[in-house]
Amino acid sequence: MVDTIILRLHDVVKYETLIRNMDTQNCEGITTATGKVDKAEISKLHSEGIKDSKEIIDILRRNHSGEFILKTKFAKKVNASNHYTIAYSVNYTANYIEFNFSIPKYIFGSNVVMFVEHNIDKEFILFKNATIEHNIEKAFERLDGFLKQFFHYEFLLCPVDLRDVEVHRIDVCYNQVFGSKQEALLYLEYQKRLKKKYTRDNEDGFREYATSLMYITKRYSAKIYHKGSEYTKNDLKEHERINKERGKQYFRTKDYQAFADNILRYELTLRTNFLNYQHKRNLFRKKCKFFQMAYKDYVMVESMKQKNDRIAKAVGKLNDEEKKAYLLNYPYEKISKDSRSMHKYVTKLITKRTRFMLAINEDARAYDKKTMNYSCEEALFSKGLLKLALGKLFEFIDEFAIKELPSEEIIKKLIADYNSRHRIPLPTSEMIGFYKKLSETGSFKETAKIYGLSRASYFRYKERFGKIGVTENNITPLVDLGVPTASLDLTDYHSAILYNPHFIDKSSLFLM
Repeated sequence: MVDTIILRLHDVVKYETLIRNMDTQNCEGITTATGKVDKAEISKLHSEGIKDSKEIIDILRRNHSGEFILKTKFAKKVNASNHYTIAYSVNYTANYIEFNFSIPKYIFGSNVVMFVEHNIDKEFILFKNATIEHNIEKAFERLDGFLKQFFHYEFLLCPVDLRDVEVHRIDVCYNQVFGSKQEALLYLEYQKRLKKKYTRDNEDGFREYATSLMYITKRYSAKIYHKGSEYTKNDLKEHERINKERGKQYFRTKDYQAFADNILRYELTLRTNFLNYQHKRNLFRKKCKFFQMAYKDYVMVESMKQKNDRIAKAVGKLNDEEKKAYLLNYPYEKISKDSRSMHKYVTKLITKRTRFMLAINEDARAYDKKTMNYSCEEALFSKGLLKLALGKLFEFIDEFAIKELPSEEIIKKLIADYNSRHRIPLPTSEMIGFYKKLSETGSFKETAKIYGLSRASYFRYKERFGKIGVTENNITPLVDLGVPTASLDLTDYHSAILYNPHFIDKSSLFLM
């Protein structure tokens, strides 16, 4: 249930040999940007709050002086199994090597297959491995094992210290398997029509496309899309290229397409902001009494500040006399100096940027557990953190679950069915517009008054709706038009894999 991961290997000088090996072995091409600049300029830019490497490069290119060499390198490296390329870059300015790749594609050649246990794994038991709970529980162990093997196989001659490896971004996903392509696409259409909390919170961040929907926040982005359409557009071409190179059906593209067509994929892209937010509020110093008391005070002050903000907003709309009366009934919350001081202390701690590493030293481990007299910018990428990420994924999935067909959709289907059997069609858009208000009022007469309809129009609408079974006594049609269903466990997924074992036969190096 982990897909794409972005890893940053810190300390470029320490891993110069590794970089040279990547550049010369199975590398598909390199692009670089270089320029001579003053090293002090970089420090100055950092102190001014400019952290983005691309922005720094653009600034430094305009100042050609000094001896420090600025260099950024982008390339692709073919993996050990020779069926997938890993994107990597070397950022000499920020002093890290970045790897960006999909774990299922790396192992299996396609993320139509999920990064979970399959029947080729030693401890696989169908009824157990089909449950969401089991897969969430095993996810970290599986990811941790993969990453250790990844660095071992890919960089055999250049050992990597896991204390230098940061998990900078992680995508968690779930493939929901339907009975057909038509069912998957229909279910997606219903999801687009749901007015969920995501659209209420930030309508500007919500996007709809023909075969997908997306929601974007400051900490993460979430999307649902039809996997078959995405496979046709992207992976199919790559699989056909590999098949042509090898002169055989290394990837059985028809089978992949057929399987992908039945899948709706849910995906969350979780950035460091999300990881830091979850870590600081759920895992950081959970057993430290001093920090927990401070955090409790922080939460209280946050609530008081929000209340004061609401009061200030209301007061701002009133005249002087009204303000006095309002503030007598709704006075501002008084926040003590000590509480403000503690709030400031906790705010600084929980907003401090943290790098989540695959391994940490004892100082970092101690800093994460209890209040210390020193600062630390690193924390362990842990099982608890991954479980929180997967919990967010399934919260998102549940938010967009279609538990029953929206009544407007039923009306649309009833009208479409009527029109398919009669020469004179019913006006769909007019009737849907009328029905939206009718479902609120529960009365044809009241709805006609709201729209200012004539007596003739009122009876015409009653007649039209009567033809599809909607009457004054039956505003909500009691019909089952068959909402597409697909289980939210992995039973159907594993059944498809068992039926087509070639989906997972590319994983010779990584049998967990």
